[in-house]
Amino acid sequence: MKKKLLKSTVVAALLSSSILVFAPNVFATSDNVVDQSIHSLKIELHKAATQYINPSLEGKLASSGSLNITLNNAKKSYETTRNSIVLSKLSVKEKESKLNEIDVLYQEKITKGLVSYIDAYNYATKYLDPILTEIREAEERADFAAVEKGYHKLSYQLKDRTAILYRFSGKAARDLLLEKYKKPADVKRDELMLPVTIYMKLAIITDLYNAGKKDKALQAFEEITTLVDSLSKAGPNMYTAVLLEEVEQVRALVDPLLHALSDRKVEALVDALNASQGKYLTASSTAANSLVLTIKEDISIVEFLGQGFYTPFISNLGISKVNGKDPLSVAAIADLKKVFPSEVKTLADLKGKTITLPLTINNGTEMDINFAITFQ
Repeated sequence: MKKKLLKSTVVAALLSSSILVFAPNVFATSDNVVDQSIHSLKIELHKAATQYINPSLEGKLASSGSLNITLNNAKKSYETTRNSIVLSKLSVKEKESKLNEIDVLYQEKITKGLVSYIDAYNYATKYLDPILTEIREAEERADFAAVEKGYHKLSYQLKDRTAILYRFSGKAARDLLLEKYKKPADVKRDELMLPVTIYMKLAIITDLYNAGKKDKALQAFEEITTLVDSLSKAGPNMYTAVLLEEVEQVRALVDPLLHALSDRKVEALVDALNASQGKYLTASSTAANSLVLTIKEDISIVEFLGQGFYTPFISNLGISKVNGKDPLSVAAIADLKKVFPSEVKTLADLKGKTITLPLTINNGTEMDINFAITFQ
């Protein structure tokens, strides 16, 4: 028993001596262990960033799913290396220096690189692409209400959310992602902007008309004519024919309103002429887009046109064009003179005759009419 106790005591003494001998060497190499960990982390972080950059150089986009393992491993290695620095026997200043070194690299390669690429890829594939698919499917069904809804969703994304596509490093990968997802979205948004605007305004006009707000419906229709012209000039697309058909349906609603407005303008013209030209004639109207002038005192045609007829005629009817020309232009005046027979010199020569003027009247929206003036 004494021998066994002695033997155990000797072994314990030898082990204690070994620890004391070798411990200084272990602490002496701790700097090297930390440096090796940092070196390994640097290699891993650089390699992690290439997992999405290298495929893009070959025209391919790495999927976010294929990068998750790389990202998780990089995070673990980064945390492990960070902990080893914190727990090492390095001085505070050395720790801060080495921590800053790996933090900067992690920010560059992972936070601004791999993580930001994954976020951008997920955004493009889970937001932009599904909206485009939704719009295309609505187009195939000829469901313009669904197209409009998709357009608004797409516009919101392109206006407020797509900055995420520019936040990661790696130009080739960024350009490829933009080309595949953002560019088609921009093209579709631009293609739909005018048709959707017209579609929305047509719906507003119909709602106003059905609500009995006919004057407002007429005002809204006035705003749509320029858009329709732009749509026609843009060339045929899958929306043009359908929208032009809907425009004509709405026009059928507002045309009576336009004609009623024109009739009120003719009445105003009659009142203006009777007030200013009552010495020479009496004005009246018995039909749409027409005027009857009963001659009371004969004057020359030049005097008739220049002394109070033409100016109120233009202003009261809201004439924007005479025979397609500016009503006050030399060309329009020349065309106007041609309407009167060459042998006509005075108003008396016009008795029993009717002249017809091709006019464009602007009631907010332009309307071409043939305006008849009968002399008696």
